[in-house]
Amino acid sequence: MLKWHICSIENLRTRLPDRKKSMGVAMEIALGLIIGLALGGAALGTVLLRRPTPAATPTIDPTVEAEAAAARLLAALRPELASLQQQALLQNNDQFLALAQNRLQTETARGDEQLRARGDAIEQGLHRVNQTLASVTDYVQKIDAARGQTLTGLTTVMEENRRTMRELAEESRRGMRDLGTETARLRSALAGGQTRGQWGERMAEDVLRVAGMREGLNYRKNRQLAQGGGRPDFTFLLPQDRVLHMDVKFPLAGYLRYLEAETESDRDNAIRQFLSDVRQRVREVTTRDYINPAAGTLDYMLVFIPNEQVYGFIHEQDAAIAEEALQRRVVLCSPLTLFAVLAVIRQSVDSMRLEQHANEILGALGAFQREWGNYQESVEKVGKRLASTQNAYEELSGKRTRQLQRKLDKVEILREQSGVPPDAPEEAAEQSALAIPAHYRLPDDTCLPDGTEVPTVATET
Repeated sequence: MLKWHICSIENLRTRLPDRKKSMGVAMEIALGLIIGLALGGAALGTVLLRRPTPAATPTIDPTVEAEAAAARLLAALRPELASLQQQALLQNNDQFLALAQNRLQTETARGDEQLRARGDAIEQGLHRVNQTLASVTDYVQKIDAARGQTLTGLTTVMEENRRTMRELAEESRRGMRDLGTETARLRSALAGGQTRGQWGERMAEDVLRVAGMREGLNYRKNRQLAQGGGRPDFTFLLPQDRVLHMDVKFPLAGYLRYLEAETESDRDNAIRQFLSDVRQRVREVTTRDYINPAAGTLDYMLVFIPNEQVYGFIHEQDAAIAEEALQRRVVLCSPLTLFAVLAVIRQSVDSMRLEQHANEILGALGAFQREWGNYQESVEKVGKRLASTQNAYEELSGKRTRQLQRKLDKVEILREQSGVPPDAPEEAAEQSALAIPAHYRLPDDTCLPDGTEVPTVATET
């Protein structure tokens, strides 16, 4: 037990700081000393009490005795502990104040150093910020200058655009005025039936030109029929002396009345009058001699309406008109449908012409066959003659050439025997001729096979 208290006191001593511990640590040390002394005294008393005593002495409980001794020791040490506590408190206060002052000075110096470092960093940051602000200011100034130039250019472009728009608007107004004037002129010009007919014929000619038809070759224009049967605007020429007539009708007056009508009743009246005029034009062309198969025409004719809008208005208001016209063998055509009809007619004409020429082509093929036979016979005769000529040529180049070559070989032998060189001049040849033996010479009156006399050579005596 005493060893344990001694270890506790040693532990308390190791925990004692050197002038830097607080007041509570000093109190713990003092209290530990007191408790250790008390416990040590109690242990000493216990040892003493364990010694053998006389039998007459009464037995005393060692624990009670130790506690009493500890209490007496604690009472005796209390004033000293109070004094030690007061001294430790004063000493601790002084040490704490000194320590706090040193700490404050150290922290103050460290704070000053940190403030100086931070001040330098702030100065550097402010310098960089000033540089950045200067560059940003320059950039903003440049942008402002460029924007000013852009705004100036944009203002100029907008002024030019406004001026151009004003000019275009003025031109548009002038164009509208001119268009209104031309429309009024066209309307007044088309007010007459003859003028409308001429304009319709011009439209038909444009369609015919696009379709590839030529006047005088594919059609005739404004030709009077025989026996006063009428005068169609166009007559299309077909194979086998057949023709197809076409008349131009432009019911514009009734359509204009419909467009100018202001009330519903006026429009209804204009529509009825317009459709009545169209039916009248269809009946009018059927009374003429435009459809007469006996006279060489087809069993139908064409009526050309030179305006798609008027043509569509007729079908829109009364589709029965087209059926009634077909029953009368009359085909109503607009510019587009006329082009389609003409394309069909032209294809039919080409087919008929091809059919007509088919027999001629077959006859020409028969004549060609005959001439081909004659050609083959002539070629065969020429071949036979060429074969005969070839045989004659082979005979000349073979047998006759060999015979002539043998004669030439004999002449060459005679030349070598006479000692005449191959390139000897003419005089040397004459001299060599004189040296020819007499039995090799020809008589003076010898003639060639064609009757030519052989010249004699004079000899020197």
